[in-house]
Amino acid sequence: MLPSISQAHSASAAAGVAPSLLAAASASPRGRARKHSAQPFPAPLAEFRPTQMAVGMRAVAAKRVKVERRTESARKLRKYLEKRPVPAILGPDGGYHIIDHHHLSLALWQSDVDEAFVTVIGDLSHLSKQGFLQKMSADRLLHAYDADGRRVCPTRLPASLGELKCDSYRDLAWSVREAGGFAKSAAPFAEFRWATFFRERIAAAAVRRDFERAHDSAMRLSRSWDARRLPGYLGPA
Repeated sequence: MLPSISQAHSASAAAGVAPSLLAAASASPRGRARKHSAQPFPAPLAEFRPTQMAVGMRAVAAKRVKVERRTESARKLRKYLEKRPVPAILGPDGGYHIIDHHHLSLALWQSDVDEAFVTVIGDLSHLSKQGFLQKMSADRLLHAYDADGRRVCPTRLPASLGELKCDSYRDLAWSVREAGGFAKSAAPFAEFRWATFFRERIAAAAVRRDFERAHDSAMRLSRSWDARRLPGYLGPA
């Protein structure tokens, strides 16, 4: 198993690399009090709660490559994660309901890294579970659609990162953006909107049978007039 960030001091000593500063933050008696801090701080991935049901597993695999290049060095891993804090809302279950960086978080989970930096941007822990989900839905901070793009009850959102499913159209949207088909956008769940756009125009069997060919079709569609209202639209090629 790869070393935990919170155990970086001992793991780094054994590996002959510089000890991580995260160890002191995690071990401090004030560590739990810091969960309300607006500044990034290390938190256990086991306490991360997804606000979507699916991810693109190709995108996760690409993130894993970047993560696992750094897991031999606690210093490099710390620096990498410190620049990529995961934004979250505190929920009534005491968990961090993450509203971005699901792919990175799952890549860390799959790579046996135990912690990531988190930034708490809101505290809704005082609400009931129903009230919390209603507020998150109203604020467009969750995406309650399954891996096939079907709307579901928000109560079915995964309880942990390991329960996230694969949506091949989310991978299609990611690959098109990586190839310059559309620009990265801060709009909520922008790439899911692109995934839905491609899902309506490219058959699932075609995506499963030949992803590269489906990608080429999606690239053409991304520059079409039909896509003009989507976030990050770049216009005709």
